[in-house]
Amino acid sequence: MQIRVRNYHLDGYGHVNNARYLEFLEEARWAFFDTQGWLPLLDNICLAVVRADLRYRRPAFAGDDLRVHIEVKELSSRYLVLRQNIELAAQGKNAVEADITLMPIDAASGKAVRLPESLFNLLNTLNA
Repeated sequence: MQIRVRNYHLDGYGHVNNARYLEFLEEARWAFFDTQGWLPLLDNICLAVVRADLRYRRPAFAGDDLRVHIEVKELSSRYLVLRQNIELAAQGKNAVEADITLMPIDAASGKAVRLPESLFNLLNTLNA
């Protein structure tokens, strides 16, 4: 997924605000599941972020194009860790490196559940 940095993404220092990166990462996860055709497999399941470990490497500024890369870092029936890198497209260097831990939650009960087997099997084929 590619994102163009706009002026409203910036903080008082003139670079992308750290909280905006969380939004970019979330948008990329939704786009990833959507383009894979996996959203229907999440019927009544929410993938809740239970941990976000971000490492800020380089600033991004208005007009920069960012590319978000996603890979499965770790997978179990109860959680999923996605490695997401936000790359400065012109430089080919990472602005942000993130490990995002997601836990499947039943939408009705709010309780943790197992990943649907069909989704688990598809994610397992991508496990790094």
